[in-house]
Amino acid sequence: MQRMLTRVERISRYRPNVLLLGESGTGKDLLARLLHARGPGRAYRFEPQNCATLSPELLSSELFGHERGSFTGAHARKLGLFELANHGTLFLDEIGDMDIANQAKLLRVLEHRRFRRLGGTDVVNVDVQIIAATNRALPAEVAAGRFREDLYYRLKVVTLLVPPLRERKDDIPLLVERFVRDFNLRQGAQVSGVTPALLDRLMAHDWPGNIRELRNVVDSMAVLATERVLDVCDADESGFVVGGAASQASAEVTISPSATLDQAERLLIAARLRTLGSRAEVARSLGIGLRTLYTKLRAYGLAN
Repeated sequence: MQRMLTRVERISRYRPNVLLLGESGTGKDLLARLLHARGPGRAYRFEPQNCATLSPELLSSELFGHERGSFTGAHARKLGLFELANHGTLFLDEIGDMDIANQAKLLRVLEHRRFRRLGGTDVVNVDVQIIAATNRALPAEVAAGRFREDLYYRLKVVTLLVPPLRERKDDIPLLVERFVRDFNLRQGAQVSGVTPALLDRLMAHDWPGNIRELRNVVDSMAVLATERVLDVCDADESGFVVGGAASQASAEVTISPSATLDQAERLLIAARLRTLGSRAEVARSLGIGLRTLYTKLRAYGLAN
């Protein structure tokens, strides 16, 4: 990530088209905003559009605008994102999902820096930096005929590969700190941080959903927390399990008639941990609270 940020600083001296590649949820949108904020067009607008969320007709209207009366319901002229982002940045997320017709329109704008609104005759001149992002393998999409090769090369003047969170786990503590701060601002909460034990658990997970998954887990724990510092019990309460699934084992437990109450309780809790995996489920099955369970886990040496 440090190498990538160094590249961002170099790229931001100019306004090239940039193609961001990486898995879903890795923070490509944040990187696009950073490129804009550091670039020559930062005084102008940053306009994002997810290409996968609209039909081809609506996407065309969003990008290029339309004139009054150009179709049923067009009661007034609408400026498209290209006009709104003039001299600034247009971020096209999920570019691999754009239909072929809109790909052709986009290519023409990139080549000639002008277009006409839907239903219009006036030529609109624009100077826009394009930052596009996708989790698709665009060369394979080109080979399959689903993505224009000429547009692909127009977009990839500079290509940045955003690594998944599992390859940059050193970012997790900083991201957690940021997400806790964001939660406090949004919800008026006073969560002050996470315990080292919880951070260890978060670091052990591979995060297939990347940064988006981590944010959701932090928000879920914060919503359910009863203390200001988030702990592993809050992770259990939220249903977060490292690896995404609880372990299963035999439920059988043998307790000697001569066992003390503490010995019997330790054996029972250990057996429930093996069987249920989730500490929240263990607490519910024993009819006790999570924090009571954690007190017993520490007392019986079962906390790890």
